[in-house]
Amino acid sequence: MGKLFVVGIGPGNTEHMTSYAEDILKNCDVICGYITYINQLPGSITKNVSHIYAYNMGEEIKRVQDAIKFVENGNNVALISGGDASIYGLASLVYEIIENTTVVEVIPGITAVLAAAARLGAPLAEDTIIMSLSDLLIPWETIEKRIKAYAKIDVVCSIYNPKSKKRNWQLKYLVETFYRERGNLFCGAVKNAMRVDEKIKIFTLEEFDYDFIDMSTIVVIGSSNTYLKNNKLITRRGYSL
Repeated sequence: MGKLFVVGIGPGNTEHMTSYAEDILKNCDVICGYITYINQLPGSITKNVSHIYAYNMGEEIKRVQDAIKFVENGNNVALISGGDASIYGLASLVYEIIENTTVVEVIPGITAVLAAAARLGAPLAEDTIIMSLSDLLIPWETIEKRIKAYAKIDVVCSIYNPKSKKRNWQLKYLVETFYRERGNLFCGAVKNAMRVDEKIKIFTLEEFDYDFIDMSTIVVIGSSNTYLKNNKLITRRGYSL
């Protein structure tokens, strides 16, 4: 058998990809990935790769199954994920499907919430929650219970998949629930973090700009220790100053 590398390629630009991930991609026989991520890879990385397979959204299981078949035929395969493959990526699906887990290596990447936090300032300095509002794989009833529970905890909350064209009311439910439980917290949103079309906005829950948010946006809602300084969100770590 070959080896299956599940590679997190970061936010999108090559300079934010780890050098280890870049080396893995350059030396693999096969690369499999969602078409958007494939298109982000520069020719300097892919020029010596024998086969590159691009997949559409919704073909995640096929993507993993194909990658495993290529490995079983003796190829070293890179299965790529945007950000980090262990955070809403394909790493868990790979381990669910593959029988021989010893041929798998997960290569970490800069996930979207870390990219967004770096652009906003330093909002993740203490305990934080990461959640997704997408109900494609998790029932809304489960997400709703989590929102109610998280709203009662005074920690920073970072939100993936906050809003889409068809799913446009869940975020408002979350914001209103957090506001009711914890008051008018500072929050920020970063669209296309660390990409050429990046946009950043900071506001409060009371002034929340729903029109700014889409599926490429990460929303960070602060805790009672989060404040605004020179247009940067900062969460106090607890040092005595």
